[in-house]
Amino acid sequence: MRKVSCAVIASYISTFTQIRSSDNDDNTQKKYPVYRQSEISKHVDKDLGYWVTYRGGVYDITKFVVNHPGGQDKILLAKGKDIEPFWKVYQQHYNSKLPLQLLAEMRIGSVHPDDIIKSTTIDSNDPYSSDPESSPVLIYHSKKPINAEPPRNLLLDSWITPNDLWFIRNHHPAPVNIDKNNYNISIDIPINGNVNTKSLGLSDIKNNFEKKSIVSSIQCGGNRRVEMNKHGVTAGSPWEVGAISTAKWSGAKLSDVLKSLGITIDNARALGYNHVQFFAIEGVEISIPIKKALDPDGDVLLAYEMNDSDIPVVHGFPLRLVVPGHVGIRNLKWVNRIVLSHEEAHGTWQRGMAYKGLPPSAKSLDGIDVEIIPSLQEQPVQSVVTTPLPGAVWSAGEYQTIKGYAYSGGGRGIVRVDVSIDGGKSWKTAKLLEGSNQPIDRAWAWTFWECDFDIPADSPLIGQLVQITCKAIDSSYNVQPDSVEGVWNLRGINNNAWHRVNVIVHPEQPDDNEF
Repeated sequence: MRKVSCAVIASYISTFTQIRSSDNDDNTQKKYPVYRQSEISKHVDKDLGYWVTYRGGVYDITKFVVNHPGGQDKILLAKGKDIEPFWKVYQQHYNSKLPLQLLAEMRIGSVHPDDIIKSTTIDSNDPYSSDPESSPVLIYHSKKPINAEPPRNLLLDSWITPNDLWFIRNHHPAPVNIDKNNYNISIDIPINGNVNTKSLGLSDIKNNFEKKSIVSSIQCGGNRRVEMNKHGVTAGSPWEVGAISTAKWSGAKLSDVLKSLGITIDNARALGYNHVQFFAIEGVEISIPIKKALDPDGDVLLAYEMNDSDIPVVHGFPLRLVVPGHVGIRNLKWVNRIVLSHEEAHGTWQRGMAYKGLPPSAKSLDGIDVEIIPSLQEQPVQSVVTTPLPGAVWSAGEYQTIKGYAYSGGGRGIVRVDVSIDGGKSWKTAKLLEGSNQPIDRAWAWTFWECDFDIPADSPLIGQLVQITCKAIDSSYNVQPDSVEGVWNLRGINNNAWHRVNVIVHPEQPDDNEF
């Protein structure tokens, strides 16, 4: 096995020494070339160099990338962009002066003032102009409405996802200027042909019901859609593997709220209630089965906190529905009305094709009665490789660690993840990490895993394209299918085929600077 090289350490010591021994030139007094953002955005490869910006400065980090302590893949997330949002994710950059000192040595120019001003200009005629600012760290598939996901190599940094790194799936402009002190939610209870409407303020929900907390992952139905698009056109954003995030949610149990109004799991069906419909301020309407809503162990929340703080506006402030184990759309943001009903909600997100599991043979909706197809609620078992990244280079003579996440809907815990480096011909069982200690039947959150492979110096894989494959098995012993072709559908949802990542194996590189 290769030992830790002192070359990296020497590089930092050398650079730091040069800085400390310099004449302490004030870089802010120098006159630098001015670059437009359009030019900066082109510098994202070795040929043109890797450029980043920071508070109006332009920096060429090409030579520094290889020695970045957090790895090349992390720092290259900022290539062609502002590096500060990434530093805010990794706060250690602010714990000493060294990062800024190192960056100062790499300055090559300044950002054109018009590009800085442009980023703060608001169009009052644009309905999306008031959308809250979201982290530029995210990968944006659209900004009107916001559809964005974190880069895959940041997903496993924390089992509970920081708010700024949460994926965002909006359908309309986010409601803003909401006064939580005057926020009310209405609950319609039809009885014998009459509708009894109750109104609860947010303060009532906070003060009159026990505060409950759960940790739950929310996954968009279109997660991994981009893989389906390689086999046929689908409808929707080309999500990669990051349309899933996890938070600690706090609020009142829906079952407690409905029980206070006389609705229990024992009398609901007798009263003709099969579904609970939910309506949001911005127009989305969905429903969930009455059994899920009223089951105390179903843990459905009217949530007002996310990770121990008020829910951010973009994620549903001041009140959202959290339906653990169910597809993202059922976790409705900005909920302000509840209706007990004998039928599902109407509209695109419940009865339309958006969340219906169409067969691979359906290339159009001709002749298909979409309404009779069951709406997506619980999602199938899923797993993803997050490390290494596609196209990564492995060196022979080293242990290689493969990492990823696994998840299954309905609270079904993950019992095993199998990993292969020969395209699925042989398998090795991964070690389950964070999330593996959840109750097997109430595992609302994802499970992290990792698996080590020894690549000998004389490995026959040298010079080969190696296909890493993973598959998860949940507590009902559901297992992921092997091919995208078998699960492809026109809407591009529920892609839970084996996840595959290709890497290249190179010969072991000699290192003359070993400890």
